[in-house]
Amino acid sequence: MTSTPEIGPGPGTWYLDPLHSSLIFVAHYLRFGRVQGTFGRARGHVLVTGDPARSEVEVVLDAASVNTGVGARDAHLRSADFLDVDHHPEIRFASTGLEPSRRGQHSFRLFGDLTIHGTTLPVTLDSQWVGESPDYVSPADTYGHFFSANTRIRLSDFGVGDGGEVPWGGRLVGDTVDIVLEVRLQNQDPRPFLQQIGHTA
Repeated sequence: MTSTPEIGPGPGTWYLDPLHSSLIFVAHYLRFGRVQGTFGRARGHVLVTGDPARSEVEVVLDAASVNTGVGARDAHLRSADFLDVDHHPEIRFASTGLEPSRRGQHSFRLFGDLTIHGTTLPVTLDSQWVGESPDYVSPADTYGHFFSANTRIRLSDFGVGDGGEVPWGGRLVGDTVDIVLEVRLQNQDPRPFLQQIGHTA
C-alpha cells in the first residue's frame, strides 16, 4: 500500500513573493465595460501549523499602488471618490480559518477579515494549491508554492464610492468587484532581495 504524498507548504513561516504574485481585481466601468487592475506593492506571510486548519494568513496591500494601466484613472481611484488612500493607505486581509473544499483537487475555502477604506468585513476565498518548485534565481536555498484564489465583494459594503451616475444610466464603477489572486509563497523573507533590486514591496 502506497501513502498519499503530502502537498502544500510544510510547517513554518512562508512569505508572499510580490514579484511572482498577481493581485487582480475586475470591475464594471462606464456601465457596459469591464476594467482590470492590480495592486503592485504587497507584503504578507503564512504561518503553517501541523494542523493546516489552524494556519494563519496575513496580507497587506499598499492601496496607492493600484494600477489599471491608465495614470489619470489610477489617480482618480486613489482619491476620496474611491479608495481615499490618504486616509486609508492599506488594504488588509487576516485569516480566521480554513476548510477543505470539493470544488477541485487540492481546493479549500479560506475565511478571513478584509479591511478596505477603514471597514472590516468577513470574506471567503475559494482557494487551490497549484504546485511547487525551487526558486529560479536561488534554487539551492529558496523554495516556493503556488496558490490560486478568488472571491467577490461589493464596494458599497466597504463604503467605497462608485464615482456617481453616468449620463447613459448606471454608475461610473459597478458595485460588484471580482478578486482574482495568483500567489507564490516562499520559505525565505523576500525583503533583502527586493531591496537589492530596488523593488519597494
